[in-house]
Order: sequence, then C-alpha cells, then structure tokens
Amino acid sequence: MMENLEIADAIDNNTTDSAYDEYCKKVLSNKQVLAHILKTCVREYADVPLKEIPSYIEHDLMLNVSMEDSEVIKGRNVEDQSVFGAEIRYDILFDAKLPHSSKEERIGLFINIEAQNHRQTAYPLITRAIYYCSRLLARQKNHEGGFGKSNFQQLKKVYSIWIVMNATKEMEGVMNFYTIEEKCLGVKYHLKKESYDKLEIIMLYPKSYYELEDEPHSLMEMLYILFKAKLTSEIKKYQLK
Repeated sequence: MMENLEIADAIDNNTTDSAYDEYCKKVLSNKQVLAHILKTCVREYADVPLKEIPSYIEHDLMLNVSMEDSEVIKGRNVEDQSVFGAEIRYDILFDAKLPHSSKEERIGLFINIEAQNHRQTAYPLITRAIYYCSRLLARQKNHEGGFGKSNFQQLKKVYSIWIVMNATKEMEGVMNFYTIEEKCLGVKYHLKKESYDKLEIIMLYPKSYYELEDEPHSLMEMLYILFKAKLTSEIKKYQLK
C-alpha cells in the first residue's frame, strides 16, 4: 500500500493531535484504504479481488480532485439538509458501483464512513448509525443518484461503517454487523432479498495493540497501524508496504 503517495504523505504529516480528525478523513478518503474496508465490510465486494475494488468506487469525495486515476476520491456532499432544522454532516460519503451491474447502472450503493475518536457519548453509537442510514435512505427521493416520484424500486442500499478509536477494554477487537432480515411468523413466504436488504451498519473497534508480523494484515490491524499505533511514520509505512 505504501506505493500510494497520498497515504504516505498523510502519515508523514500527522504530527499533532489537533490535526487528527483531518488526518482520519484524509486517510479514509483514499481508494486503497477504502478498498480494504469494502473488502471486509461490504459483502457485495467479498468475492471481488482487492486490487479491482477501487475501480468500483465513485470519484466524488469532498476533495478537489478531478483525475479519474487519482488515489483520492472526491465523493458526495457530506452536508445533509434533507430534514429541515436537522442538518447532519457525515465524515465520509461516497457512492459505489455494484459488481456485475450494467454499464448504465453507475450507482449501486451509498457508503458512509465515520471515524469516532471519543470514548464516551450520551447515546449508543449504533443508534446514531441507524439514524444516519435512515437519512441516507430518505434523502434519495428526488435527489441526484436516487429516484423520483414513487419509484421506490430504485432505492439504493446504504452502508454506515463506524471506526471507534477509543473503545472500552471489553469492546476492543469487536466487529459487529447489523442488517435487515426477514422472519416468517405465519405462512412461509419469502420476498426477494433485494427488496428489503437496504441498509447495513458495521461497528469496528480496533484493539490498542496487535502483534504485527511481516505478512498481509487484517483490516483491524491496518486500522490499528493507521489510527492507533504509537509508531514512527517510517515504521507505519513499512508495516503497510
């Protein structure tokens, strides 16, 4: 990964705590980092070779980049004003094309990634993640990339992936997935999964320490190196090579 100059530059310049949030957003705007996250967390890409995943990621993340082969994506407008008086701002928001979809179907998923650096909040983060997914679904009506009138069959699936940096000890290493499932309580009748499989939430809590070996790292180890490890920039780049 360290042939990726954008990541190397971000690691080299991450020198102050005050710039940590900006560092997180810069790293999580990188296609190679996103590819690792999507490979593990987004089941639509589970069987896609890692090196091919960046080609499915939309070139649209709030950074001033126009080259299609850029290491960094630009993404979608992170300011959500779809509910009057209830504006929210996403950390990272982009769209992605589904594998095996037609050339005309440019957008298949909307993906939100949040980097959470605060140990305690007044509410469960999963509850906030559910709200974010609800907003991402609702804002698709009469919106660019969404659907018009009552064409709800065009509703795109949304993902909200949360990376919690300062988890409590008992939560370190947790990777929890939350989704919509069908449960038949009466006569068995199954709807097409694509009709209700419209949101998924992933909560990631990297550990405070991993034994790093000279081999391909798991997603959680990669997140530890990028965001939590007290290592020099040179060692981080070596581990991510």
